[in-house]
Amino acid sequence: MVKWDDICLPKDRGGLGIPASRRMNMALMLRWVWRILRGDGGLWLQLIEAKYLQGQPLLACSHLAGS
Repeated sequence: MVKWDDICLPKDRGGLGIPASRRMNMALMLRWVWRILRGDGGLWLQLIEAKYLQGQPLLACSHLAGS
């Protein structure tokens, strides 16, 4: 059995180079936050605003479910 932390190491350090899923998820969510704050999201931004924000600014949103 191999620890997940070892699998996520870069190949040159003995790992498989697989990105850590929790870190990748956080990075992708922060990228969306950045795009929402900039208003640069196209159709996806319109869907997120309609479903979750419902006319509120992002920082005032209290929706806690989902990733």
